[in-house]
Amino acid sequence: MLGSLLTSENRYTSIDRLVDAVWGTHPPDTASKQIRNAVSDLRTILAASGAVITPVADGYRLNIGGAHLDLLEFHERLTRGRAQLAADRPADAIAEFRAALSLWTGPMLSGLESDILAAQSTGVNETRLSVIEECVDLELAQGRHKALISELASWIAEYPLRERMVAQYVLALHRSGARARAFAVHEQTRLLLAEQLGLNPGPELAEVHRLMLREDSNTSAPAAGRSTPASPPTDLAAVPDRPRRGAEPTTPDSAPQPTFVPDSLPPDIAHFVGRITEIRTLLHEAARPGSGRVLAIDGMPGAGKTALAVHVAHRTADRYPDGRYFLDLHGHSATRDPLDHHAALRQLLLLSGLAKTSLTCRAEELAALWRARSAGLRVLLVLDNAADAEQIRPLLPVGDGCLTLVTSRRRLTMTTWSATRVLSLDTLSRADGYELFCRLLGKRHPRPEPAAVDGVLALCGDLPLAVSAAAARLHRRPSWPLSHLTGRLAQPQLRLSDLRTEQGDVAACFDASYRHLNTVHQRLLRILGAADGDSTDVVTAAALAGLSALVVERMLEDLVDEHLLLQPEPDHYRMHPLVKTYCAQLTERGHVSGAELRGALVPALPGAPGGPGSGPYPEPEPEPAASGTVDALPAPAPGRPAEALAA
Repeated sequence: MLGSLLTSENRYTSIDRLVDAVWGTHPPDTASKQIRNAVSDLRTILAASGAVITPVADGYRLNIGGAHLDLLEFHERLTRGRAQLAADRPADAIAEFRAALSLWTGPMLSGLESDILAAQSTGVNETRLSVIEECVDLELAQGRHKALISELASWIAEYPLRERMVAQYVLALHRSGARARAFAVHEQTRLLLAEQLGLNPGPELAEVHRLMLREDSNTSAPAAGRSTPASPPTDLAAVPDRPRRGAEPTTPDSAPQPTFVPDSLPPDIAHFVGRITEIRTLLHEAARPGSGRVLAIDGMPGAGKTALAVHVAHRTADRYPDGRYFLDLHGHSATRDPLDHHAALRQLLLLSGLAKTSLTCRAEELAALWRARSAGLRVLLVLDNAADAEQIRPLLPVGDGCLTLVTSRRRLTMTTWSATRVLSLDTLSRADGYELFCRLLGKRHPRPEPAAVDGVLALCGDLPLAVSAAAARLHRRPSWPLSHLTGRLAQPQLRLSDLRTEQGDVAACFDASYRHLNTVHQRLLRILGAADGDSTDVVTAAALAGLSALVVERMLEDLVDEHLLLQPEPDHYRMHPLVKTYCAQLTERGHVSGAELRGALVPALPGAPGGPGSGPYPEPEPEPAASGTVDALPAPAPGRPAEALAA
């Protein structure tokens, strides 16, 4: 119980959630009474520390006060470390990161068996691993290769499929002179990914392999972030002022040197299937004449937007001899804020071959430099996971022969960009879903008949990420018959937990979208998750929420734009079955009511006490309105603090 209160970090925790944390799905009849008694005992124990447990509604909040909590110190040191990094003091940043990591003695709350606590601690444990990777990147950049080998070897033994760590380990080995060992570790990981997940190495591991093959001992460490490939070498004599076709820089003795061409595309997806119509459309649009063409792909979380963009990029790569770039903008991420213009432009310029020391200017100057380096060239740019159209505007290359592919979970509105085509991605057809499932299942199970797989595909809602996770789950359990997996997925309480792999987690994917909504839209989504059936209309949703139809319609349309609701016909809305499962589980934890939603909306409605400008939401910009209309609700916005899932 104390673990649940501590991990809530000064937020309200309901008694029901505490009961779930302690007893799971089989609490005793006296569970609530025992929780209250335990709270009383904890108050006595914690009194001397300065921490105070206060009752809030039907639950409690633990206020740390003056007490020492290592988790808070961990976050404080991370903040100081990143401030040092922003001030270009990497040595001081490393010291803060190492001090933060020294507070850990093992995984958070290890030894406590509770599904609730495991879910609460997952994010913090992931943050720890990300900080380790970030710190190792900095230390590799300072040449501490040999000193890191032992530490990285122990982490790889525990997380053999964590590709960024493996890439760092391989790089440390290679730079330390253990070249044979470096290639052996890379090959072992490649085989493990193929055997267990049916995947090829990701961009970071693939880039390190390319660097080793070039035998370049001065390459940069893998770039931070799960999807952004490592920066190319920036200190070679062969790198020209900017990439140019036909450029052949020479040494004083006129010996020809290789031309540097940026290429950070991730490997194509080995198990890619289907999307024939979408591929044909994108290839046709890419081949049309015109300058600054932008092809955007949006769709719900897990729909395969990135896979499609990378596949099309490889199909068209030979048309762009001056560079192929891939950049993850982190528009929807559970652990990172979206890249701002300065950070995104800096990454692109690093990938183009510029040195870090030349990129200390303002965003406007970086944008001008990027335009200058892409002018007159044929460049392919993939901007993955964009937050909105404004995030990508200054990143577009200006060459007449350039193509930009953009992916986003939000419906992108780029109607003012004449050379733009927006494609919304649906779920897979049943036939394509069956083929994807069988490819990832591998040879450890006999190839099932289509009818036998229909149940799994239906329970996955034909969502590519879910189908892939289900196949990976069955692949890792050779003793399971297909019917056993179908039975497990048919149980709502097991469905999302079974659709989880190290390479893709359906619930985490939905989390990233949910956390970027404001509180108002989060609560409406939970109400719809608790309602019967997966379809609704404006009148029904308004009745459930106890709000006017006009207000609820605008909220529903916002959720359609976020691809968290489907709209099969005007004024009718439907939840994808997995989104429904996800939202229903949030509701079970949050006990949301219509009254709670109305209370949350009052500050945001015009004319209400503490209305726009004084509540927790920004005042909506005025828009032309006919008589009797209501000003718009605040739209979902990335980066706005979202309440805890239990609230």
